[in-house]
Amino acid sequence: MFWALFWVMAAGAQLPHEVLVLANQRSADSLRVANEFVARRGIPLRNVVRLDVPEALFEGRATCDPAAFERWIWEPAQRVMVARGLEKQVLAWVYSTDFPIRVETDESDRRQVSICGYTFLRGRSVGGALVEEGKFQSGLFGGPNDRLRLVLPSCSLGVLKEGLGVSVRGAETVKRMEVGLGDKMPLPSMMLGYTGEGGSSVSSVLEVLERGVASDHVGVGSGFYFVTNGNVRSTCRAWQFETTQQQLARRGVSAVITNALPAGAEGVMGLLCGAERVEPGAIGSFAPGAVAEHLTSWSAEFQRPQTKCTAWLEAGATATCGSVVEPYANANKFPSARFFEHYVGGCSVLESFYQSVACPLQQLFLGDPLARPYAPRVAAKVLGVSELEGEPFRFRAAAVCRARGVAWRYLFLLDGELLAADGALGSVQIDPAKLADGYHALRCVVVAKHPVAFYGMAEKGITVNRLGRSIGFDGKIEPLGEGVHGFRAVVGGDELPERVRLLVGHEVLDEQPFDPEGLLRFRESAWGEGPCRLQLVGVFADGMEVASQPLQLTVVDPKP
Repeated sequence: MFWALFWVMAAGAQLPHEVLVLANQRSADSLRVANEFVARRGIPLRNVVRLDVPEALFEGRATCDPAAFERWIWEPAQRVMVARGLEKQVLAWVYSTDFPIRVETDESDRRQVSICGYTFLRGRSVGGALVEEGKFQSGLFGGPNDRLRLVLPSCSLGVLKEGLGVSVRGAETVKRMEVGLGDKMPLPSMMLGYTGEGGSSVSSVLEVLERGVASDHVGVGSGFYFVTNGNVRSTCRAWQFETTQQQLARRGVSAVITNALPAGAEGVMGLLCGAERVEPGAIGSFAPGAVAEHLTSWSAEFQRPQTKCTAWLEAGATATCGSVVEPYANANKFPSARFFEHYVGGCSVLESFYQSVACPLQQLFLGDPLARPYAPRVAAKVLGVSELEGEPFRFRAAAVCRARGVAWRYLFLLDGELLAADGALGSVQIDPAKLADGYHALRCVVVAKHPVAFYGMAEKGITVNRLGRSIGFDGKIEPLGEGVHGFRAVVGGDELPERVRLLVGHEVLDEQPFDPEGLLRFRESAWGEGPCRLQLVGVFADGMEVASQPLQLTVVDPKP
């Protein structure tokens, strides 16, 4: 028998500013996919880290050892997070393409882990037997299994870290939900796509991201299938299906338990099965946000036989997962049927995966991590002036949602940095005396006070003009050679900057002493294909850095 716990209290959420996006600057494909994801999902550019991962680590079997992970991924990403003040803010990592997918933590491949698993462990190793036998139990797992005979409520990542804030009586696992995991919080991650040997095309990965955004807030009430057969790949978790079917029905969502793949079915939203070989292409169509997975040994070991997990993405799914090594038919290592309970409850793909997998260390999670088809839509606004000169001004936020009786929490970010404001107030005071002249972006994130926190975002540009300093683009793009363009800065006011920079987010693309006729160079290949948000920054004698309004561009087919 399993016990279910339910409560409603204030909670955090998996929000765009709580995600760190990692791109590999040695791969044009990795840059392109990351650029598209960041633009589509509104990830602050300060949350984007470009790493220099050698090709040897992502070609072929895409495997690295712990030392290489530490050198090329973990340490440089940590340095950037600390430098930008993100170490307490980030709750999940999102890898773009062209990263290793497997970490050789043991001589036996059955004891090795995926890059998602090693990131989850924050770059440390656990006993090989715990990995091989699936006895490592994730603190994010919501049950049930043979070790956790409870059905814990769906939560966003924030509440899993910070806790529910209410008194909870019961076992240690339940008590932990009162106070949260805190410093013991693992680091869940996903990969936007795998384009290595035997994987997806870049265009397919971009289509997945497009489907993910299209799925938000439009979840359907049908199209879920649990496919059974007599093979151990199926029987090891078939016991979960009927209970989840009943729980989904309570939410008005129908699921079918069948012994045949739903060939020709339209609008499939979710599918779990256990089989060595499947034919995702036989399904008529997948709905945006669909998640499908077939429990088998090598669905993410791309040099081995068996149908690959990426086949679901190629057929139209938005997310999937697979094991990077032989996992045995161990249900603890794969998503339980409760994935769809969390998903229909409003959790994101990433949150649903990590609450439904007891031992996620060998899984490679692929797709759009922020897709959340069943989260209510929230429209947010930031109200206030567009220019600040001398006096502080209080900006106000508003939220509109069809859900009734919702209490809101308000988060404000200035230029991507989280402000220390009272989350219960729908306003924040900005003092221009504490800011540099020039352009600033004020973002408000309106978050429902609920264990599964749904949210809306709005952003407003603000110009500070205390000292009469300003900088901007002159409106022309000068050709400087194939794939290289020049931008000229125009300075307002009597003072001139000593230096001027061209940036995308925190990445400095060019810097020169200020010259009214000088051109700052933008090399297409340095940023990569896709959306690009350029800014000029003038550095004055007193150290003030004055930013321009952003210039939005799209780089197409960048030249090397």
